[in-house]
Amino acid sequence: MIGEGVMNIKRIPAKFIYLIFLAALVFSLGSVPGMADESYNSSLMGQVFAAAEADLGVVGPEHTLIITDIGSPAGSYVFLDDFYSEFYDRDLLYTKNLLTVQNSRNSPLWFAFFDKCSGNCTYIEVSYENESKISYKVTENINFGTLSKTPKSRAMWSEKVNKTVFDGREFAILTTSNGWATGKLDYELMQCLELHNHFCPGVSSGYVLANWMEENYPLKEGVGYTVFSCPNWCKDDVFVKRWDVTPGTGGIRVSSLTDDEKEALGGSPAGIFVVTDKNAGTMKAVVLGFDFDVVNAKCGAKDDDPGWVSKYLADLWLMDRENWNTEGLVSVISVMDIDEATLNEMKQADNNPYVVLGLLDPTENTDPSKNGAHGTGNSTN
Repeated sequence: MIGEGVMNIKRIPAKFIYLIFLAALVFSLGSVPGMADESYNSSLMGQVFAAAEADLGVVGPEHTLIITDIGSPAGSYVFLDDFYSEFYDRDLLYTKNLLTVQNSRNSPLWFAFFDKCSGNCTYIEVSYENESKISYKVTENINFGTLSKTPKSRAMWSEKVNKTVFDGREFAILTTSNGWATGKLDYELMQCLELHNHFCPGVSSGYVLANWMEENYPLKEGVGYTVFSCPNWCKDDVFVKRWDVTPGTGGIRVSSLTDDEKEALGGSPAGIFVVTDKNAGTMKAVVLGFDFDVVNAKCGAKDDDPGWVSKYLADLWLMDRENWNTEGLVSVISVMDIDEATLNEMKQADNNPYVVLGLLDPTENTDPSKNGAHGTGNSTN
């Protein structure tokens, strides 16, 4: 009997044995922690791209921008490999077709697929805590020229903004997508938008100021900047990204000014940039101003324009490098030699750096209640 059993086993075709072994292997892999999840994650990212392509057509490198906060919301990093697998399978380019914006850990994981040919944008949110699935999807036309063309079209989009069709990200997605579609949104500015997570005149002004500093006080070896951003506004994120000046390393300090103090400094102060040149053994405090009145007068915005119109027109104007030398846009309030002791005094929490430099009278009004909108300078976000 034993011999017959052995003989029967020998008669089983090798192909059948292989199939049994393969099934057992698949089952065992599925029981390994993480293996099933990875397979499902891949499926979810595939669903996201497929959902966008269902509304927009083929996602391709010549006409598509993807904006997403993947990696920032808690736990969303598990989708990164699969997201990039889908991304590169479509021949998309990291420096050309993607903007990965910073967000808080308690934010939803979202994606915006923009097609510049049609102006259509598909916004998608996914849920992945209990069951991985697409939880929200909507497609809207966000071509700025179309939306801003008539009072009726402006009112229609403003109504959608009020209804938060993109879950409150309407302004960020509209301005970034349309700016990218012009072909003038260079990668270095896009890197700053990743940190700031939206495109606005405040961050554009920071980009202009950063380039002004680098042109006039080049960042060669042995040269570094210490920034006193006073008053602070969205510009400061540009300095953090571009120069690696962070609060933790003491590279940047931010504070506000009262309206009286701003007026005493010429009306549009932007901050103090201390340039330390270790090679020359010098330290200079470069005090700059930035006048948004110049931008508003030149960009074509009107007083009664909705905010999304006026701010995007300001961004467009500031994106054009030919406008950067416009008289009065960037002004030099003061340049003076300082020493290490002066710099340390400027850094003290209870000191106004402009007072330390002798540019403000210490008796100037410092009542925060007269400061207007806190920390915005002369810009709006």
